[in-house]
Amino acid sequence: MTATRRQLIFFVTGLFTCVIACMDMEVVPSSEVIEKWLGDFLIEADDIQGIYRNLDVDSLLFTYRTAVTEERDFRNALSMKLQDSRWKETEGHGFIEYRRQFDKGEKAVDRLDMPIFYSFEVARIGFSAGRVVVAYVQADTSEDVGVFEESGEGQWAKEVIWPQFEELLRQ
Repeated sequence: MTATRRQLIFFVTGLFTCVIACMDMEVVPSSEVIEKWLGDFLIEADDIQGIYRNLDVDSLLFTYRTAVTEERDFRNALSMKLQDSRWKETEGHGFIEYRRQFDKGEKAVDRLDMPIFYSFEVARIGFSAGRVVVAYVQADTSEDVGVFEESGEGQWAKEVIWPQFEELLRQ
């Protein structure tokens, strides 16, 4: 490899690194993005407010108001809306939690074609007097780590998303 070619490769790599480093990977999601990604979690939604979206780790954090006033009725409406989907309710502590999982190459209508990745998704939903808080994180791994929490994204969510979600629940 000639010195000029090595220099060009070094320059392009450095330029790419600078561009990526300068990009802000954290943005406020629009209501359109929220409706597209997680519309199934919107129950009689109004005043959708994006809080956080990470462009590196697929994740969203947002709030909205609902016309549903009782938590039991909200849970039932959410369960009915998700009953024909892959989302399964799991044990949440002080919140509602849904999870879904895809094996390598498994296809679904609302999933990109990802033949080399396992996918784990977690959505946490908090409800209080018509106010809803939703946090969502997706982990894509090349190896089957078994559970979301053991993935890199799961560890990241524990440090970044879940604390923000819990803070919003306290407000």
